[in-house]
This record gives sequence, C-alpha cells and structure tokens, in this order.
Amino acid sequence: MKKTSILLLSLLSSALWGQAQEPSTLSFSLAEAEQYAAENGYNVLDRQKEVEKARQTIRETAAIGLPQISTTFGYSYNAQIQEQPIPAQFVNPNAPEGEFITLPFGVAHQNQAQVQVNQLILDASYFVALRATRVFKETKRLEKETAEIDARKNAAQAYYAVLVAQKSYDIIKNNLATTQDNFAETRKLYENGFVEQQDADQLEILVNNLQAGLQNAERQVTLALQVFKFNLGIPLERDVQLTQNLDELLFDQKTGEALINQNFSVEEHIAYRSVLSQEKGAQLQVANERAAYYPKLNGFINHTQSNFANDFDQSFSFNTFWIPGTTIGASLSWTLFTGFARDARVQKAKVDLDRVQIAKSSTANQLNLNYQQARSDFSFALDNYNNKKRNMKLTERVFNQTTKKYREGISSSLELTQAQNQYLQAESDYVNALMNLLNAKESLENALGN
Repeated sequence: MKKTSILLLSLLSSALWGQAQEPSTLSFSLAEAEQYAAENGYNVLDRQKEVEKARQTIRETAAIGLPQISTTFGYSYNAQIQEQPIPAQFVNPNAPEGEFITLPFGVAHQNQAQVQVNQLILDASYFVALRATRVFKETKRLEKETAEIDARKNAAQAYYAVLVAQKSYDIIKNNLATTQDNFAETRKLYENGFVEQQDADQLEILVNNLQAGLQNAERQVTLALQVFKFNLGIPLERDVQLTQNLDELLFDQKTGEALINQNFSVEEHIAYRSVLSQEKGAQLQVANERAAYYPKLNGFINHTQSNFANDFDQSFSFNTFWIPGTTIGASLSWTLFTGFARDARVQKAKVDLDRVQIAKSSTANQLNLNYQQARSDFSFALDNYNNKKRNMKLTERVFNQTTKKYREGISSSLELTQAQNQYLQAESDYVNALMNLLNAKESLENALGN
C-alpha cells in the first residue's frame, strides 16, 4: 500500500511538473507561425479529418469484394396447429368411402439457425469503385494541401498586420511625445507673453488628435493579435509574442526582382492539380456507368440447422437432433435493356467530364492571369514602398528643420503644425505601403503556388 501511494504521488508530481513547464506565452518567428498554422489551423484540421474519412471510405469499398458472412436465428411457437383433411380410411379401414377426418401436421415449437456466406465474384463496377476511392482520397489530400497553403498565407498576413499595427503605435507615440514637448514649451512662452494664444492652441489641438490616434492604435494592436491567434488556431485568451520585427522581414530590391522573375508553372500549381484530380474522378464516373452494361456474378453458401419439438423445454435442447441443410450456389444477373436509361446515364457522365475539362482549361488561364496580376501588383507595391520611404525621410527632415526654426522664433506654430501633419501623413503612407508590399509578396508567392 505504501509503495502504491509513493507511485501515485510520483505520477502526480510529474504531471504537475509537466504543466508547470508549459510556457504561458507562445513565441513565433514568421516561419514558425506559418508552420503552426499549417498544422493547427481550424480549416487544416477539418481537411485532415476529411482525409481520414477518405481512408475509411477506401476500406469500406474494398470490403465489398470480401466475403460477407451473416447469421440468423429464428424461433416460432405454433399456438394453434392447422389441421389438414385426409380420407378417414387412412386411419380407419372400416370408414365409409368419401368420409374425411382432419389431423394436425406440425409441432408446437420450431427453431432454425442459419449461416450464410456471400462472395462477389464478378462486378465491373466494383473495380471501378476501387480506383475511384483512391482518386477521392487524393482529392481530399489536395484539399488539405490547399488549406495548408492558405493557412500559411493568412498566418503571414496576420503576422505582418500585428507588426504594422505596433509600428503605427510607436510612430504616433513618438510624435505625441515630441508634440507634447513643443506644446509645453509654447505654453510657457505664451504665459510669459512671447507668443500668441493661437500658437499654443494650434499645438494643443495636435496633441489631442495624437492622443486619440494613439488610443485607437493601441486597440488596433490588440485586435491584430486576436486575428493572428485565430488564424493559427490558438485560444484567444492565450498570450503570444512575435520574435521578428519589420526590419528583419523586409527584403532588398534584388530579392524583390528575383521573386518577380521566378518561373511560373501552371502544372505544378495546387489549384490545377486539384482540377486534374476532378478530371480523373469524372473519367471514372463514365467508366462506372459503362460497367452497368456487364453482368454480375455472385456466389453463396447457406447452411441451416432446424429443431422441432412439442415441448418448450426440448425446443432449445442440443441433445436432440437438429436437422441440417446446406446450399451452395451462384447467381448471374445481367440487365439487358433499361429503356435507354443506362445510355442516358453514360451520356450525363460524359457531359460532366466535358465540364471538368472546360474547367481545367479555364483554371489554367485563370492561374496565368492571377500570376500576371500578382506580379504587376508586387512590382507596383515595391516601387510605391521605395517612394513612400523616400518621402517619409524628406518630410522628417522638413519637420526637424521647421521645429528648429520654431524654437528659434523664425517659424510660426501653424508652419510647425503643417510640417508635422505632413510628416505624420508620410509616415502613415509609408506604413500602408509597407503592409501592401508584404501582402503583395504573399499574394505573388500564392499565385506561384508556393
């Protein structure tokens, strides 16, 4: 007993230690976030279940060609045994000619146990179905792969959104600190009569606007984190931390041009491979409808054991003789004419095949179009980002110079406010261009099938 208690305490301590070792905050680099989403995203997990279901469908279909064994047991009680008329002379030779009597034929209790084995011998539809289930499984696997690609893309874009929201928050926070310093200094100058009240009011308005913007930026960071956790399949109450910043994720002009010039292959794209799988399925459907023209052959073995008794206690006795019976046979069925319904089903399957082939051609052209559009969008986003980055540096220089002149009394508060608003707008444009560039990169990689 003492040893058992010690063992239970050890196991409990190990479990508690394992829980204590689990980190309360999950940390992710961009690559780690993409991989986590590809493994734990809600849509990915759902598609994984579909793959498992397809695997069981293959087993279910294959089982049709294996022996099918069934057993039955029946008991019946003849409460009133039906009597049959017979000539009375069969019982009494002295009975008059033409006289009949009735006698019961049967027993009160009857049992029958049966075992039946059925075996499919020949059915063209069965072999087509076996091939179709494998195509079905491949289709579900491709759907899972598509879900993984989408999960990676969504995770990356959510990752960028968090970093950009944090960047916007930091920009507004830094501008607010600078503006508050300028406002405090201007307020003192106004109180000492060196500047007009309008100068102080202009800066106070800017401070108020920046404070409201900072509060909104903080909410956007929180929301972006929630969206990020949802895309990764993480409970919203769980804490997460991003280990990379925007500077680490940005790429140079050479890398961007290499992505633009990357070769594109329609045949390797997941969407095109999915349509090819659908085409195989449609071809097998045509083959399955044609298989209905061929005969079907089944074999069977049927064995029964029957017991009859007038007394209930003997009806279930195995000491009495149970009458055996065994039947072995085969059945051949062949539908020769169905009023052209069978031909109509074949033609409908061919129409579905034609539709899939049309979709295959359409998908190929659509993928090419998507690639060209994504490539153009990425080129524009790259150029726009570089332009907004230069503009931000220029407006920052103008703002710093205007701030210096304002403190020297050369520029007015209105000029300072205009310069700062221009700088804030340039920073906002830069952040938006950065977000658009990163998203355009993900869209281009997705169009490439990566």
